[in-house]
Amino acid sequence: MSGTYVWFTVAMCAISLISLVVTAYLAAHFNRGAKRDLTAALSPLAEILGGTVDLETAEASGRYRGHLAAARMANATDGPGRVFQTEIVDGAGGEDWRATSTRRGESDAGPPLFLEGGSPELAATVEAALPSLLAIDLDPRRDRFRAEYLASAGILRLTRPMRTRRDIPGPEHLAVMLDLLVGLGPVNRRTQGAPDAGWAGGRLPDPTEDRHPGASIAGDGMSPA
Repeated sequence: MSGTYVWFTVAMCAISLISLVVTAYLAAHFNRGAKRDLTAALSPLAEILGGTVDLETAEASGRYRGHLAAARMANATDGPGRVFQTEIVDGAGGEDWRATSTRRGESDAGPPLFLEGGSPELAATVEAALPSLLAIDLDPRRDRFRAEYLASAGILRLTRPMRTRRDIPGPEHLAVMLDLLVGLGPVNRRTQGAPDAGWAGGRLPDPTEDRHPGASIAGDGMSPA
């Protein structure tokens, strides 16, 4: 009788071990598949940015129109679900602000925005840019989204909801979101009282160009000796 119990115990241990091996194999298989799908979705975005993909952070990063830029999947901070964040570095100092859609807009009007910080000009600029979001399958009258400025990091960010885990925008949609952020840069710099308020991406003007020895520098009190 004792031998029966021993064989029964050995059989159960073997079944448990086989189950663990199979579970580990399936987990690794699905993990490889998920990483393969994520790489396929983020690689075209990295090409737009001329950068790289980081699978650990589900992020593509690089540069866009003279700005450091990134696009990533993230967990929503104010509710369940996932969001997609697009951001550029455009430091202007000053204070944080955020403009969040309220989803109470009428069909023939842009949605009201709940603006925390910022300025009336900034709110008007964000609202004027909203129709461009229709090109990325984001209805600003019904879908929740947020544009914000993080002063400590010098980041302008646009956050949109993800309807599914595969709802990652293509390169054309990414360009629309990045252009919106680049367009917000000058207005944000004016709001924050920062220099170079008129710069809207691309190569910064070189203040030494078109100068020659002995030329005066306007506005700095210097003149030829």
